[in-house]
Amino acid sequence: MFEVEYTVLPSEPSLAFKVQYLIEIIEKELSEVCKVVKVGASLICAPNENVLVLVYTRFNESRQLSAYLKLQSYNAIQIVEIISKLSTALRRNGYVITLATSSNTLL
Repeated sequence: MFEVEYTVLPSEPSLAFKVQYLIEIIEKELSEVCKVVKVGASLICAPNENVLVLVYTRFNESRQLSAYLKLQSYNAIQIVEIISKLSTALRRNGYVITLATSSNTLL
């Protein structure tokens, strides 16, 4: 199982507190590949039985609200395809993503 987690960062300071806008961008993009379930400020969807996409927020050390994308799959190619699509959409809207953590677990 592959797992990657990305931090979503604003490319300009004025976007730093627009988390709701960010969640809407991601939800729109994900809705093209799966049914998105929204729970509070979090999103979850499964494009197929082998892929899980989580979008969530949490406060960082500076007490600022940060957004994260987590993808889990048995197929690394599917992770790359989804993160590429999300990264492109976020860049168009003034956000960038950077890898926070990754892991590979053999089952």
